[in-house]
Amino acid sequence: MSMDRTASVESVTLAVEVEDLLDSTEPDGVFRDTRECAGAALLAGLLLASPPTPRPKPDAR
Repeated sequence: MSMDRTASVESVTLAVEVEDLLDSTEPDGVFRDTRECAGAALLAGLLLASPPTPRPKPDAR
């Protein structure tokens, strides 16, 4: 049972395109730091979990 060890031009081109997509840099040189993302998520969670501001109680006379 012999195996063909040569790849067609289409599969080589596809492999190069896939590698370029996987290793592409972020557009416009914007890089996201994991710590910044975690900090933003934590802040958003704290803001959503915080109690609402108390409303003034009506005067019962």
